[in-house]
Amino acid sequence: MKNKEKLCSIALASAFLIFVFLSLISAAAASAAQVTKIGTGYDPAVYGNKVVWTNGVVIHLYNLTTRTDTTVSSSGASSPDIYDNKLVWHDESSGTPRLTVYDIPTATKSYITQNVDQYSKPAIYGNRIVWSENDSVYLMDMSTSTQTKIGNGSNPDIYDTKVVYYSYSEDPEVDITIRMYDINTKEKITVNSYGDPNIPHIWGTKVIWSDVYNHQGYIAMYDTSTKKTIDVTHQLDTDPNGNEYGASTGTHIAIQNDKIVYNKCVDDYEGKPGVYVYNISTGQSTIIYNYPEEAYTTPEVYNNTVVWGIDKNYVDSADGNDIYLCDLAV
Repeated sequence: MKNKEKLCSIALASAFLIFVFLSLISAAAASAAQVTKIGTGYDPAVYGNKVVWTNGVVIHLYNLTTRTDTTVSSSGASSPDIYDNKLVWHDESSGTPRLTVYDIPTATKSYITQNVDQYSKPAIYGNRIVWSENDSVYLMDMSTSTQTKIGNGSNPDIYDTKVVYYSYSEDPEVDITIRMYDINTKEKITVNSYGDPNIPHIWGTKVIWSDVYNHQGYIAMYDTSTKKTIDVTHQLDTDPNGNEYGASTGTHIAIQNDKIVYNKCVDDYEGKPGVYVYNISTGQSTIIYNYPEEAYTTPEVYNNTVVWGIDKNYVDSADGNDIYLCDLAV
């Protein structure tokens, strides 16, 4: 009797392990099915049902609804961004750095040529474009065709009437800060003034940045409505066994609504290298695509759509690498 019970227990355990194994295979297959290659290049950005990226020679505009890819000639193109029916990108097709503004319905181009250098990377929201040049942050209002210097710093991002940027020369009390500029009131506040904060992004009342004081950096978020700062990923530390973990932002972060997307380029206590989505409401990170260590990706997010490619500084091919899309709603 005992042998029968033992055999029965072994059979049940084996069946359970098989069930778990098949479930993992099924889950992996379902996860893989959600990810789609949509092109080749780098620097993807997404807004609504449109994805834009470049291979350095042309700008690709991909319609998620019709699955069609439209190209716009622009040699020396990099760092495209999109809002509604407007595209903007860094353009060196003329041999001199400038920013190209492209109107999708009319297929017409205009250019921003003043205060633009080889490092100027534009961000767009509505009729406003921000960028930096030589440690100065500029704002162009396309509705009035006015260009203004709004601060000293770099890497600006914009949401509605707020601009955030990295600064090391505006606040005399600290060396490096994340600053916020109100377009309406022209007032500035310091969002963060500790560590080595970089690459700020803003959506709604939330500002995120990568603190690269040590290792690969970690992500922090400040809520302007609650005036509280939280760690999205953890600082460099060790677990009880002495293994290093944290510092998991890699080279790129982005935020939209309730989601933060980021790249992890090292295998650590928090997870494997790959593309991650962080849910602000639950405080949980989920990997959506695995990569080998030291693969630097550039994820962007809009609603349930995440797009990414390989950072152009780490691409072997002159044409770039695969551009992927993941629909989180599937």
